[in-house]
Amino acid sequence: MNEEVDKASYRNRGSWGQGLITAYKIWRYINEAGEGNVIKWNTEFHLTEGARIYLGNNVTLQNYSYFQLTKPHPSLYIGDNTVVGRHTMVTAKNSIKIGSNVLIGAYVQIIDHNHGIRKHAVIREQTAEIGEVLIEDDVWVGAGAKVLNNSKVGRGAVVGANAVVTGDIPPFAIAVGAPAKVIKYRS
Repeated sequence: MNEEVDKASYRNRGSWGQGLITAYKIWRYINEAGEGNVIKWNTEFHLTEGARIYLGNNVTLQNYSYFQLTKPHPSLYIGDNTVVGRHTMVTAKNSIKIGSNVLIGAYVQIIDHNHGIRKHAVIREQTAEIGEVLIEDDVWVGAGAKVLNNSKVGRGAVVGANAVVTGDIPPFAIAVGAPAKVIKYRS
């Protein structure tokens, strides 16, 4: 059987030029990286002093993905064989951990903090409410979903397109909606 390569797929590792772009971005922005990673040329990084990014092996950061790590103590960990989709935004002030074999669709937002909303303070002067985000291994986050601070997506879970995760999603659950609610489990 003659299998053709899907050139639009995240499995396309690119040309030697893509290899140079990846090597430069790892050198410039990543603190620790495994082998076989692909970072597209228009992936953006905005990092504060002390920001830490760790990539496992065979991680793919697709076109126009955006990584913003700002004070006080931001760190981002992405495990082996994980794909971050096009136009995805990952914003950390503390800790975001994404496991291995995770597929993150296009236009996803993963944010470990939220704007304060205290009643007796002007909105624009509120301080951030900083938490953590944990996405365990073998998770699929659908296009347009949002995973917000203090959320945990359990191993093997599926987060539906445009869902808003504001808490914990159990292992192997399929969660949809805003806020995300479990509708069934993978069988």
